[in-house]
Amino acid sequence: MTASHSGTATGNDQRGRHDLTGHSPKARAWRAFFETSAIISDRMEKRLHSSTGLRLSDYNLMLLLAEAENNQLRMGELAEGMVFSPSRLSYQVKSLEKRGMITRFADESDRRGMTAQLTDEGRTTFEQASRLHAQHIKQLFHPALDDDQARVLRLICDQIKDTATAEDQA
Repeated sequence: MTASHSGTATGNDQRGRHDLTGHSPKARAWRAFFETSAIISDRMEKRLHSSTGLRLSDYNLMLLLAEAENNQLRMGELAEGMVFSPSRLSYQVKSLEKRGMITRFADESDRRGMTAQLTDEGRTTFEQASRLHAQHIKQLFHPALDDDQARVLRLICDQIKDTATAEDQA
């Protein structure tokens, strides 16, 4: 059991470490969310990378392109959609381009802008990765929730995301 689930009245966890997160329900929920998100991301990253050579951030970028019309987006649109470090987008795009997964070209309507597009090889790799990623989600995430809990979790995550997004825009 982690510190997030085993705090005592003294503020020490079962391993004798002092828990500095706080004891309010919101503090405990934050700690559980933070630790669980990190653990799931780490496990998903390791599984995806070992089976496909892709990082979660690569998968996220390729997912956005796969969902876009003609499998392409302007670089600005791609940056807006990224959930993993949009500041590293240029490096990541270059890396995927070197591997033959995507191509970049000047935007036809605005020569100053660049567009990224999945290549045929990128689509094939993404389709394989997508199937494996779905299996990993079913193994690591699905067993922990029933459908009602999943709906509640989605609502809570949407609220947190809306709050964080509103804070960014303030």
